[in-house]
Amino acid sequence: QVTITFREGIWAKDIAAALEEKLDVSADELIALWNDETYLKTLIDKYEFLSDDILNDQVRVALEGYLYPETYAFELDATKEEITETFLNQFEKVYETYKDDLSSSNISMHDIITMASMVQYEASTTEDMGLVSGVFYNRLAINMHLGSSVTICYALYDEYKTAEDCELNANIDSPYNTYLYAGLPVGPILNPGKDAIMAALHPT
Repeated sequence: QVTITFREGIWAKDIAAALEEKLDVSADELIALWNDETYLKTLIDKYEFLSDDILNDQVRVALEGYLYPETYAFELDATKEEITETFLNQFEKVYETYKDDLSSSNISMHDIITMASMVQYEASTTEDMGLVSGVFYNRLAINMHLGSSVTICYALYDEYKTAEDCELNANIDSPYNTYLYAGLPVGPILNPGKDAIMAALHPT
């Protein structure tokens, strides 16, 4: 076995790279699997928290947001599917904790995780996460653009190098650009942790 810790706020492509470094698996093949519609449909059938929202062909990585950041022990010869479902099984445990909150929410699970991903990227403390979440929901309530530079970071993706890049590219045409397009981005922009998910469910 090998143990790998994934920090909160990590991108799916960086998870794949870390797995490739430690296991007998290709990062490119992992990303391809995480975007494979046939496989994704089997996951949607298996996991209650996944919906057809992840099948949107505009998203960069369909499972972005659902690869729960945690410390995992993997078998060295683990398959791509076993690795993927290790992350999703952990997400399911977290989901069960908040299931009642989620079911009483008038926002979809996918939108909650998308909001949580933005909150995770924007804020560094639990208190700030609640406040940031509140600001975003207030903007949505008055049909104001979210205008979050962290969504530009994800829109840039491979071209992203520093935070300054995000500030200077607010006009990039991307469904993740919350300066250009109203509402939430097309999907999560990273994999959030428990505090960010809680903040998305219970904004200050």
